Amino acid sequence: MKRKQSKIAIATVVILFIVAGLMSFLGGSEVVSVFSRYNSNQDQTTPQDNQTSYHNQQNGTAENSGGNNQGTENNQNAEVQQQESANRQQETANSQETQQSHYRIDVDVTEQIVRIYYRDSEIKQFTASTGVNNLTPLGDFEIQNRGEWFFSEKYQQGAKYWVSFKDWGVYLFHSVPMDEQKKMIAEEATKLGTPASHGCIRLEVENAKWIYDNIPQERRCIFINVINDA
Repeated sequence: MKRKQSKIAIATVVILFIVAGLMSFLGGSEVVSVFSRYNSNQDQTTPQDNQTSYHNQQNGTAENSGGNNQGTENNQNAEVQQQESANRQQETANSQETQQSHYRIDVDVTEQIVRIYYRDSEIKQFTASTGVNNLTPLGDFEIQNRGEWFFSEKYQQGAKYWVSFKDWGVYLFHSVPMDEQKKMIAEEATKLGTPASHGCIRLEVENAKWIYDNIPQERRCIFINVINDA
């Protein structure tokens, strides 16, 4: 009886050792299996993932390229605009020089004559009235400002189509004197051809208008010579 119990006990121990070994074996395999599956999932990249990454890279490259192209295009547009502006300025300067730099006005206070020259050729001659007692300044002057009408309260006279040649509105070419209603003063009009003004250069209305309309504003190009041949 004792021997039988002893055998049972030994068999039980053996079975326990076998079961423990199996459990140990199965448990280790499961850990290895799980660990292997984890590493496999970490290393595995699907074609979809690769394609997404490729598109992201392409989009980034395209965005960078687009930004660079936009910057280049902006620089080119700025250069074109600067060149066009320079060309326009040059054309304007050339046009002004061509149209405006060849005029000259000679005022002879002895003859009471105004002569207009273009390219050294006389194109107009006007009868004038300069200042009494040599009030019209002599010398070389330039065109300044201009206007269609003025009236002097001091002298109770006005005139049309004035163009200043000295002191910005003090010494003028202008029409024969008029009253405040812009009517010609007949007494003053008959003096045309003799010194009669307070220093300005009086002209017939249509001749004053011709200077107002045709002599350019750019004063550096227009030379006025007021001379006395006496």
